[in-house]
Amino acid sequence: MENATTSFIETWDHYLILGSYACFGLALLIVIFHEIRVMTIANEKDRYDYVNQHEIKYFWYAVIGLIAGLALYATATVTPLFPVDDSLKLYISIFFLAGLVVIAYLMLSSLVRILYPRFLEGRLSRIRNKPRKSSAGNVMRKLSGSEGEVHLEADQLAQHKSEIHSVEYDVWLDEKTGEKKVEKYMAYQHAEKCAECGFYTMKIDREEIEKQPTQTEDGLLLEHYRCSYCKHREAREVVIASLGSNTKA
Repeated sequence: MENATTSFIETWDHYLILGSYACFGLALLIVIFHEIRVMTIANEKDRYDYVNQHEIKYFWYAVIGLIAGLALYATATVTPLFPVDDSLKLYISIFFLAGLVVIAYLMLSSLVRILYPRFLEGRLSRIRNKPRKSSAGNVMRKLSGSEGEVHLEADQLAQHKSEIHSVEYDVWLDEKTGEKKVEKYMAYQHAEKCAECGFYTMKIDREEIEKQPTQTEDGLLLEHYRCSYCKHREAREVVIASLGSNTKA
């Protein structure tokens, strides 16, 4: 009976090691799949949208695989060192595994929430500002805000000037052929640096209009920010352009 118990424990530890390798491999495959998908998207705007919408999701999947792999491997290598009877080792192993999963999740989830948004914002900025090429193969120039407004349609200009869930437009121009590209970005969803904790975990929680804009007078918008890490809150007043300026051609 004792030999059977010892054999079962050794088999259990062996399967834990195999499971950890499988989890590590899965985490790596998730990262590779995502990066290949990003590289195969030729259009920079489409690449930006894909990264913005999906990168954090795939990164979380990879982190979960890493957590499971670390917990399984540590359990298989540490619990055999405990000087206890073989009949108790299985229960200790399960308890140890559950504890490691909880600890690793709390540590790595905090790391993801605190540090990863800054990395993501940097990557999105690089993609957004990477020089575009026109259909003629020429390198296009990104116009400044005032230069770009000239090339926007009336509805685009109104969206750009609106401070409620504001929209940003990047205008790229081929100065040799006159070809232009107008790209639309939703600015309000991005994380900002929190003034309290210093991490890039500050986002708009809600907005409210304090003063409605009129044809001749600007309005006032109150943006309520909340930090997902330290829970710091702050409100910022933003001027809403008058309706007359939004409808000018």
